[in-house]
This record gives sequence, C-alpha cells and structure tokens, in this order.
Amino acid sequence: MRNIQQGKQAGVNKVSAVFAVSKRDELRKNMVTDLAVWLISNGYKVSLKDGELEILTIEWE
Repeated sequence: MRNIQQGKQAGVNKVSAVFAVSKRDELRKNMVTDLAVWLISNGYKVSLKDGELEILTIEWE
C-alpha cells in the first residue's frame, strides 16, 4: 500500500510488484492471489503474470 500511495503522490497510475515464489510453495502463491483479490475488491485494476517470477501490476485512475 505504501508504494501505491507513493505512486499516487508522484502522479503515476501504475505500480508493479515482483514476487519470487517457489512453484511448490502453495501458501505464498495463495498469498499473492489473495492480495490480488483484495486489490480488485478495493477498486484497483490488477493483472498477474506467472512465469519464473510472479509480476503483479496494480493500476488506478
């Protein structure tokens, strides 16, 4: 949330978060998904790209 607030203050409308989560670590993978769901329910546009790293992009108006 701090990065989102800093982005808003700087006049940008998008931030990205990179998560290095093991494919076998279900608890941490669920944490990233839960975070994305929470952001969506609070009005943010979210995209989650899965690969070697998970990249969560958060946008607002």
